[in-house]
Amino acid sequence: MIKENIDFKKFINFFNQTLDKYNSKIPRLRYISPGKKRQLQFIVNEANDKNILKEAVERMAQSDFLNGRIRTSKLPNGFNASFDWMLGTNERIFELINGKYDNTPVHEPSAEELRQQKIEEQKVREAKNREEAKRIEEEEHERREREREEARANAATPEQLKQIWANIGLPPLRENEKSPRQRIFA
Repeated sequence: MIKENIDFKKFINFFNQTLDKYNSKIPRLRYISPGKKRQLQFIVNEANDKNILKEAVERMAQSDFLNGRIRTSKLPNGFNASFDWMLGTNERIFELINGKYDNTPVHEPSAEELRQQKIEEQKVREAKNREEAKRIEEEEHERREREREEARANAATPEQLKQIWANIGLPPLRENEKSPRQRIFA
């Protein structure tokens, strides 16, 4: 492991010049506390690379997300990183140099991708329409069943039918014979 001493005045100048070079909104450095100096020195020694801090600062300065240029529903004003944020955890430097906060190119879909997207959207609409039609059919079936149950509940009993038929002069039903109404609702 190489012990590389950091010239902190040069680092502050590099940090601020890099932010200016990329028109970054990240606050500029005026000084570095002794604790942050120890942390920077530890990161350089741990990585065994004196350029790790330069690369991290360059990537941070170029990141649209870290400069508040990307707004989300959770961050309507965007997010602005800082020197303290960069050193918030030892892993953050490595996240920066590994590209976690790099700008990603905007992907413009091709004509084929747009066509496929429209096909998928049409399939979703058709599936929803099928589900809606099935739901309507089930509701209609339930309604008809309720009506049948109501009709059965309101139907005359065999004894009542015998009396009605006798009153209007029709011959009585034979023992196992069903009335027309009973045949319909059986």
